[in-house]
Amino acid sequence: MTTPLFALGATGVLLSAGGLLLAFAVLLWLILGRGPRRRRAFRRAQRLLHQGQWQDALALVGAIRGAGRRSTAWQGRVDSLEGECHHAAGDAALKEQRFEDAVRHYADAGKYLSVSATELHAKVVDVMLAEALRLFAAGTSHNEAALALLTRALTIQPASAVALFWQALCRIRDGRLDLAAEALGQAHEAGGKAFLDPPLYLGMVLLRQGKPQEALRHLADANRVDANCPFVPLHMGLALVAAGGDAGLAVRALQRGLGPRGLAKWGQAPQRAWADGMSEDRSYVRRLAAKYPYTCPLNGSELTALVNQGRFALGQAHQRLGQYQEAADVFEALLKDSPPSAPLLRGLGLALAKSERYDQAYKHLRIALELDPKDAATAGYLALCGALGKPTREEDRPRNVAWAVQQVARFETYGDPEWARLASRILAEARALGVPVDAADQLRLCDVLASVFATDPEAAGAYDHLAATFPEASRPEHAWIYCQAACQHGYAGSRDLDLFARTFRDADAARPFYGQRAWDFAAVEYAYLERSAKANPGRFPEELGPHYADRGTSLLLGRSKRLEEAGDPDGALAAAEVLLRLAPTNTLSHDRLARMYHARGDLERAASLLAGWHRLEPTNHLPLVRRAVVEAQRGNAPGCSEVVRAALDATRGPLRAGVAFLGARLALSAAPAEAEALLRECLKDNPEHVEALWLLAALLAARGDRAGLVVLAPSLNRPEVPDARFHYLAAVCHLAAGDFKQVLEACRRAWGEPSLTVECRYLMGWAALSLGDEAAALREWEVVARAPDSPSAAHAQALLGRLRFAQGDYEEAVPWWGGLDVAKRASWGLDEPLRATAFLAGLRALDAGRFDRAAERFREAGQLGLRDRRLGPLVTLALVKAGQGKLFSANGEAAEIKKNGP
Repeated sequence: MTTPLFALGATGVLLSAGGLLLAFAVLLWLILGRGPRRRRAFRRAQRLLHQGQWQDALALVGAIRGAGRRSTAWQGRVDSLEGECHHAAGDAALKEQRFEDAVRHYADAGKYLSVSATELHAKVVDVMLAEALRLFAAGTSHNEAALALLTRALTIQPASAVALFWQALCRIRDGRLDLAAEALGQAHEAGGKAFLDPPLYLGMVLLRQGKPQEALRHLADANRVDANCPFVPLHMGLALVAAGGDAGLAVRALQRGLGPRGLAKWGQAPQRAWADGMSEDRSYVRRLAAKYPYTCPLNGSELTALVNQGRFALGQAHQRLGQYQEAADVFEALLKDSPPSAPLLRGLGLALAKSERYDQAYKHLRIALELDPKDAATAGYLALCGALGKPTREEDRPRNVAWAVQQVARFETYGDPEWARLASRILAEARALGVPVDAADQLRLCDVLASVFATDPEAAGAYDHLAATFPEASRPEHAWIYCQAACQHGYAGSRDLDLFARTFRDADAARPFYGQRAWDFAAVEYAYLERSAKANPGRFPEELGPHYADRGTSLLLGRSKRLEEAGDPDGALAAAEVLLRLAPTNTLSHDRLARMYHARGDLERAASLLAGWHRLEPTNHLPLVRRAVVEAQRGNAPGCSEVVRAALDATRGPLRAGVAFLGARLALSAAPAEAEALLRECLKDNPEHVEALWLLAALLAARGDRAGLVVLAPSLNRPEVPDARFHYLAAVCHLAAGDFKQVLEACRRAWGEPSLTVECRYLMGWAALSLGDEAAALREWEVVARAPDSPSAAHAQALLGRLRFAQGDYEEAVPWWGGLDVAKRASWGLDEPLRATAFLAGLRALDAGRFDRAAERFREAGQLGLRDRRLGPLVTLALVKAGQGKLFSANGEAAEIKKNGP
């Protein structure tokens, strides 16, 4: 029994010893094992990190990584811890403003944590910018530090629009505007062109650099971002004025920038303009001004200088618009609020001078010139005020003008139109007062005018006066420009023709000079001819050359024709008159002028010119023929006849026939006998003259010369002639000759002319009647009688009544005769036949049982004046018979209805 028990005890002891060994081994592993040590180190690193000892924690993490690779999950935990250590290190560095260290640690943190390195960099830059803005707001003494910090920020985030903008403003403080402009451009692009400040400040910088056109482009960008910011329209106005742009637009922009809703709103609190006047959510300056006092590096902390600059520009803009009173008001108000600087006094003086308030302008310009003695504009307008102002004594005026001339002569300002106008005005005043100006001063001032090619009348007077007083000093260019001015304005000076002559003596040089300026040298040539015609008529100017007459004639006639075609009859007439004065023997001018005066209705002048032409060419029939037309239109029949006879004497053959025919046409209304004689003259020289033949036939027919028509008839039997009038008159002649078939043939040939168709039918009616065809005559005349405009209609009615009466058809005859005009019917003796015919028609109707018609005709006969004692009873009888007939008719109808029913 003892053995088993002993064995069990030994076994227990052994088991207990093994457990202890196992426990000791586990203990040793927990103390000395790699895994437990790593875990303990990891937890210790976490504690150190939480205690802010990121360096020690980071060192432990490094040791853990050096202990060998483990599972992926364990590696992730280590990475996360290392990232947290670097993040903490970055925060500590950022707090201590070790910004580059912070960036480096944040970059390492970003490798292990799910955090964007860009976001972490932006955090660093934001802190750097906040510090830089604090330094910037602290004043210029901190500018270098702020700039250095901004430069460091840009190495971290090169595209930071905010850093670039404030870097630019630091550059502005340093006076390095070129670098500032470059940075502002980069800031504008980096900010997506969505912020106000970069383009606004870039525009302001470019304005300071004297680049207003470029400034306007960027200020327009600023205006697109925020048009309500008062600094934008103000600087746009400044740029427009500096660039010489639209003055009206500049006025509106400056008024908006300076007005009650502009900078004037912050007149009492200028600092608030940067906080409240800039864009609320798109302005870097507003953000700074809301936190710190802001001093603009360009305009300072006050607005006074900027406002005064805008007011001065507003005055300049008004002046450019010619609103001199408004400009003077602006400058005067500005002068009360600011020191009397030379530009301000000059601006006020110029505005007053241009509004012709010379005496008020003088005192301001005099002080301005003392402040800036070399300014030509000030000296020029001061001289103008001295010349045109009201002197204390009237006898001082010539001395004042002489002084003014000396003032402007001191400056050799060429190519300036405004200066040239000043000089021209002063010289004009000197000429008006007879103030002598020496050759050197005159020449210098004329050269000033020539430098801008001044062609106004005052400039022309200056060139002319120099040529009159010192001809040897006058230059060819002065003469050339004078001629353009004279042509343009109709100016004529005392040496007018001399200057024109000088120009055309040197025409080979003057012509390209005119061409370079698109001036019309031909117009100047015409002006010279026009003036020479008045001053020296009877010949072309000698300076144009001995063989110029043909060219001059062609030029003047061509000009006259062009102007007439262009609708300028006065200019066309004037050009032809110039030719007539210069070349009185030129028949072309007589011819053209006669035609134009005839067209204007001046028949007397036209007749005189044609008479003059005839005197120059006695054997030429054209002036006589044309004068005949004019005399006829004047109502001078004897004169017309005399001229026609003279033209006949000057012509032969067919040409003479044509002259005679024209004379006949002219004499038709006033002297038919003369016309007939001239037509016979025409036919003597040209027996085949178609128009003369039918016109002669018309004259013979009009005066009822049947024998003459009979004689003429064979000459008109010409079927080949296309003229319908010829064949109509041929039919008249054949009718007079009794050749009725030829009448019908001729009428058929004339039938195609609508205006002659009715009259041809009238003649055809006579021919048909003469040939025994009454029915055809009736058809033709009925058409004629119903034509309202036919001169033969009434006669056709009378003939129709006659034919119907002859046929015993009294009922048809009555309306034809009754429809005639009362006066014509009486003159043709048809009143009594009409009365009798109406009575006979009544008897016929009574006999035929047409009682109503009979009563009507009997009454008509009475109304026409028939005095027959039977007329009353016959009317009564016809009416009774008509009534009986109607009664019997009614009774018969009643009986029929009774018998047969309705």
